[in-house]
Amino acid sequence: MGSDILHHVSFDKYSRLLTRAFPAAVGFEIRDGKDTLHWQYPAADDNQNDGPAWSDFGGSIERRQVPAGPLQFRAPLLSRQLGNVGWLIVNYDVETSVPMSTAPEPMRRAFNDATVFLQEEVDLQAECNQLAIELTERYEELNLVYSTKDHVEYFEEGQEALVRLVLNCADYLDVELAALICRDRNLSLHNSNASLSDDDVKAINEILATTVYDHIEAQVQSVVLNETDSENRARLFGNRAENLLAYPIVDDHGTAIGLLAVVARQEKHTFSNGDRNLLEVMTKKASRIIHTHHDSLTGLMNRSGFESSLVSILNASRNSNQHHCLLHVDLDQLHVVNDLLGYEVGDGLIRRAARSIRAVLRDTDIVARLGGDEFGVLLTNCGEQKGHFIADKIRNAIHELTVVSATRQLNVSTSIGLALMTQESEGIVGMMAAAEIACKAAKEAGRDRIQVFARDDTMLVRRSEEVEWIGRIQQALRDDQFTLHCQPVAPLDEAESMHFEILVRMLDEKGTVLAPGLFLPAAERYQLMPLLDRWVIRTSLRVIGEKWQDLAHHDAVFCINLSGQSLTNPGFDAFVLDEISRSPIPAANLCFEITETAAISNIDEALSFIRGLREKGCRFSLDDFGAGLSSFGYLKVLPVDYLKIDGSFIREITSDDISLSMVSAICQIGSTMGLSLVAEYVGDEETKELLNRIGVDYVQGFGIGKPVPLQETIRELTEQTKSIRA
Repeated sequence: MGSDILHHVSFDKYSRLLTRAFPAAVGFEIRDGKDTLHWQYPAADDNQNDGPAWSDFGGSIERRQVPAGPLQFRAPLLSRQLGNVGWLIVNYDVETSVPMSTAPEPMRRAFNDATVFLQEEVDLQAECNQLAIELTERYEELNLVYSTKDHVEYFEEGQEALVRLVLNCADYLDVELAALICRDRNLSLHNSNASLSDDDVKAINEILATTVYDHIEAQVQSVVLNETDSENRARLFGNRAENLLAYPIVDDHGTAIGLLAVVARQEKHTFSNGDRNLLEVMTKKASRIIHTHHDSLTGLMNRSGFESSLVSILNASRNSNQHHCLLHVDLDQLHVVNDLLGYEVGDGLIRRAARSIRAVLRDTDIVARLGGDEFGVLLTNCGEQKGHFIADKIRNAIHELTVVSATRQLNVSTSIGLALMTQESEGIVGMMAAAEIACKAAKEAGRDRIQVFARDDTMLVRRSEEVEWIGRIQQALRDDQFTLHCQPVAPLDEAESMHFEILVRMLDEKGTVLAPGLFLPAAERYQLMPLLDRWVIRTSLRVIGEKWQDLAHHDAVFCINLSGQSLTNPGFDAFVLDEISRSPIPAANLCFEITETAAISNIDEALSFIRGLREKGCRFSLDDFGAGLSSFGYLKVLPVDYLKIDGSFIREITSDDISLSMVSAICQIGSTMGLSLVAEYVGDEETKELLNRIGVDYVQGFGIGKPVPLQETIRELTEQTKSIRA
């Protein structure tokens, strides 16, 4: 190190200072501890041969007489960081010509003056060298950090990134072994060099995956073992001789989900704080990679990672005769656990279910949490019969779980759908849909059972067709491919205002209007109605509001249908209130229709929603009234303005006495409670006249007016307003 320092120092600028300090001297040299010449003034050939030994001259100065050469004096060049780095040598012609300045005290003062300046120069160069070393290290660290990819899209890409991360740590730190372990995620990667035997690698990995892992998981702190006789070395590392640095990989909640460790021979590498800081950065990268394709709650692969794995296995299946089984596993009635015991208990059940499923599977199988209470399982190289057997083992394992609180115990069950993956399987979307359809069929058949997807099963085929609509509905929402129609709801008392029911329609790729019966069942079954209802409300208020200045004259009431799913959708009531507050349409000109079934099934949410909007002035209609057995009982608690009588009674009212009696009874009770009565499916004048006689207030149906585009109705009403004003 000393010779490196001297090599980089420029001593020429000190030649005049040395000449003044040693006026009788004929030359000066700077040599390192190995007697290598680094500087000479005046410049000359280095003819220095081994001379006599140096003798003490006092005050750390030494002297010698070189035969047939100069009389030399020397003093050490010292560095505060490096100690003795070399010698300053002063040459005189012959001893007899040396003046008194070579006496001990004057010589000591001269050397002291000279070496003070030279020492500052050496120290400055040492600092520069150290800074250069540190900058180089920082550059290499930054290069390591930035060359280690942590933004990945595909599962295989994530696996490759983790392998590269472990390799980079081993290479940069120049250690014998680097390892990344996440037990709950079945991740165990390592990179080792040839200095470790296979037995050593196996033994170290086993210790890392058990003793060290348990400690880090519990303490969420790094482990550094540099001292040979530390207590932690015996307790954590089995008294192995290597040095160890291990750092926890944590999730977004600060929970340890794994570790990244490096192991080095003691004589080769002592781990520093810089190494620890670097490993911390690398664990953060590892965490980001892992969480891209793993579920934070269970540690299982997530949907994205699962789909990537399915793609790879499906592609491999096309070139082989292997069959695989895809399972869609859905915990039954998790919402009951959440409602009764809280979401923390529900999350705990999901974690326990994940462990139970994984315990049943083979090492070659893949399990993932798809979201909520749903899991995906791929049974590789597995036929239908064996797949059904394993699915039943999963069902039984879930059965053994119970949820216990201070006041109750809940049993747990699961419904499982099974789809066979073969060479003919078209793609993972269809495969996953088939397994999910079978799972939903198992739920509807009573839960706690296994349903195998069969393409000749009429019910499952219908479900499959519905699933195909999911993507189309979502795409239509993104591309604004829905449109609004409206149907008149005419008052039988001409003094009353017209009502219009807003109806949603979907457009296909060619712009053709699709009947609601094609897409609404799928939207309802697969929980897409809240999104659709939001679109209808937002669009209706915007389109009608833009022309409200012309429409206000008619004082028309526009009725918007709401699904039961929206009533329980978090934030939906706030969304509706916000849209109304920003619209020029008075709240009294808006009516929301809720089916009797939806209101009764979600009575608490329905009451809260209705009361909140009625306070703002909105109206409410109870649709399909009379279809339920408890219809009249709930009228006392549901604060609605209209009863829309179930159409099944209206269709047959002129020919069926029971239907007539039922409608008459509804009209009588509605009138007593001060409610307006609406009859739908009115197809002819005879029905209209009969309804008028028994007390119905509004009629709707093809006999009154067919649905037309909302813009067309707005245009007609606007023209009527302009005509009246003219």
